[in-house]
Amino acid sequence: VDKPIIAVTAGLVVGGGLVLVQFADLAIAADNTVFSYPEAKVGFSGGLISSLAARIPHKVAMELLLVGGRIDAQRAYEVGLVNRVTPLGQQLDAARELAAQIAVNAPLVLKLLKGFVGQTLPKGPTETAAHARREIEAINASADFHEGIAAFVDKRAPVFGGH
Repeated sequence: VDKPIIAVTAGLVVGGGLVLVQFADLAIAADNTVFSYPEAKVGFSGGLISSLAARIPHKVAMELLLVGGRIDAQRAYEVGLVNRVTPLGQQLDAARELAAQIAVNAPLVLKLLKGFVGQTLPKGPTETAAHARREIEAINASADFHEGIAAFVDKRAPVFGGH
């Protein structure tokens, strides 16, 4: 996604919800938010959370992941997982305020900077696989793919157009 993403949370943010918050560019948490990642306790993991250690201090991330613990909104703010903590009910207004500040800025610069940050942050194995899958799917949906298959079936040389 090349546009800025702002996560807004309240209450329990568990598992995949925490993954979405870590992937967001900015995050606003209501003061009643509690973040938890219990996969180690239940014996399941999709692995998407692994890059959390690149976004917050390593030891804090590892405690969440390996212990299956939880952190409240204030601690999430202190370690950099969220940008702001607001009273419950005010989190969406705070997010809209940030969005309005972003919206008046140069879109090409925003896209460039977001892209550079995306390239800079380390990615976990599942993220890497997802990026590769997206690129492969784009190839397999292209006109060149269809031309290549048709040419093979027709026993002729393909004429690729690069799209």
